[in-house]
Amino acid sequence: MKRIELLAPAKNKECGFAAIESGADAVYIGGPSFGARVNAANTLEDIKELCDYAHLFGAKIHVTINTILDDQELEKARELTFKLYDAGVDALIIQDLGLINGPLPPLEIHASTQQDNSTPQKVQFLEKAGFSQVVLARELSLNDIKKIRENTTVKLEAFIHGALCVGISGRCYLSAAITGRSANRGECAQLCRVAQSLYDTKGNVLAKDKYLLSLKDFNQSQNLEELIDAGISSFKIEGRLKDESYVRNVVAYYRHKIDRIIAKRDDVVRSSFGTTTTNFVPDVAKSFNRGFTEYNFHEKKDNYANFDAPGFVGQKIGKLEKQKNRDLTFSLLKNTVIHNGDSLNYYDNQGVLNGFRISTLKAPNTAEIFQEIPFIKAGTVFYRNKDAEFEKAMAGKSSCRKLSLNLTYRENDKGIVLFGKDETNTEASVEIALEDKQTANDLDKLKANITSKLGRLGDSVYTLNQLEIKLSFSYFVPQSVLNNLRRQLIEKLNKLKTEKRKEIVHNFENAPMLPEKEQHLGFMANIYNEKALDFYKKHGAKDIEPAYETERVHDEECVLISKHCLRYCFNLCPKRHKVKAQDLFLVIGKAKFRLEFDCKNCYMKLIGPLK
Repeated sequence: MKRIELLAPAKNKECGFAAIESGADAVYIGGPSFGARVNAANTLEDIKELCDYAHLFGAKIHVTINTILDDQELEKARELTFKLYDAGVDALIIQDLGLINGPLPPLEIHASTQQDNSTPQKVQFLEKAGFSQVVLARELSLNDIKKIRENTTVKLEAFIHGALCVGISGRCYLSAAITGRSANRGECAQLCRVAQSLYDTKGNVLAKDKYLLSLKDFNQSQNLEELIDAGISSFKIEGRLKDESYVRNVVAYYRHKIDRIIAKRDDVVRSSFGTTTTNFVPDVAKSFNRGFTEYNFHEKKDNYANFDAPGFVGQKIGKLEKQKNRDLTFSLLKNTVIHNGDSLNYYDNQGVLNGFRISTLKAPNTAEIFQEIPFIKAGTVFYRNKDAEFEKAMAGKSSCRKLSLNLTYRENDKGIVLFGKDETNTEASVEIALEDKQTANDLDKLKANITSKLGRLGDSVYTLNQLEIKLSFSYFVPQSVLNNLRRQLIEKLNKLKTEKRKEIVHNFENAPMLPEKEQHLGFMANIYNEKALDFYKKHGAKDIEPAYETERVHDEECVLISKHCLRYCFNLCPKRHKVKAQDLFLVIGKAKFRLEFDCKNCYMKLIGPLK
């Protein structure tokens, strides 16, 4: 029986709690340092608190140490892994193989997507090296994933939603080349989201100040069952910089989708426990997105980017009918309702995205805005990127997760006993001796009182499924004693779950030799410390270049490899159109890059910066 894991992001403890409450089976979060999101660090105390909460539901916490490390950082990172183990963490997500060339705590080690896990041979190597789970590259097609599964048995993790990196993860040096801030060091400058210009060899402008590398967001919600059948067991949502509202909405959306699949199949089960209820109807289109794409999953070549805007344009709501001063009247799409406080966007005559917020609704389709704006042509399409009513429903604790609990209350000659067993199969009992053993006069009233006090589980993670009352002596029990009995049982159940953990035995020294054709390692192997260098040498590497981020002379080098192809987007693909192949040049700020095209494998490469 395959266990399916919905893996959610968290930038902090609060987002982690929101993810668990909304139905996540696992959460990945940055530790105090060495994560690929330098602005998403968390204290060990917060991580321990999150671990304790997640473990109540059988959910797991993964911590990212997914950057390359220099020699001094490597030993500090190794020390951190043991502190994370003590905090209750279940898995580490790592990029730098220098970490496995030395002691690590007995928890799961996952291979980050920053290792570019894109071939059966690479995943096979990582499996034999001792990794428990491998995060696959986002560029992979369904057929690629199937081939990996056919050749491996390690647990496979795949992204299903969120931002897409235009470059192959771990092999993008664009930020480092222009700003000196490396994505592999957790400091990506997000230059794929700034305006660029495209030229041909004659200097003709093909695109000026457009967001040519800004990909739409990943959305695999229609492909989940295909992913399960292909061998994926962990379904990952991107977004360690997203807010709590985003996390609640997207996690709840995919929880519903995955639960429906599990309900109709007998070969898969959920990997954690509990039932989630929400105060809102999940809708990923209402949370931040750049438009959606399934990317290369079905190998349908497409324009994966949104050239006009790098941010959240919003859902289309209709068109403008007329404008009078600060009043705008719309022809709204069917079933579309606008509200006070909504934020609306539109493209002006120059194709520039503009926006404003609704101050007051004067009619269902007429809105007054806060300030006068330039005249907008009738027929202009409008989008909503903030639905005020939806955000209001999402505010606060808008999702709640509970565990079903069965209780048995009985008596013995010493006093009373409460036994409890929840849906995780955790069980415990508490006994309280009664000094003054009085017999109750009214059995119905006694049972009602027991039911009332033991059923008060509101502040806990439990909801009462069944209470069995077995009376042998019909003791009168004060309300305070019943409340204490309930509290002690809950504390005992919780403690059992937070203390229970599975320890992993590592066999990293059993990693296989590299295939002969992979024994030359260029700078894209990201070898940044002596332990990583030693690891690769032990396993057959011969010609080894240091990482791009080291103090080395940079020639005009490949700084980005992508499935996104600008030749294709501008109808210049020689495979699909009867055109002659030509070089193209991309300009980002003052930096210029030559584009090279691997048409056989359908990849675009950025070479530079050109001198």
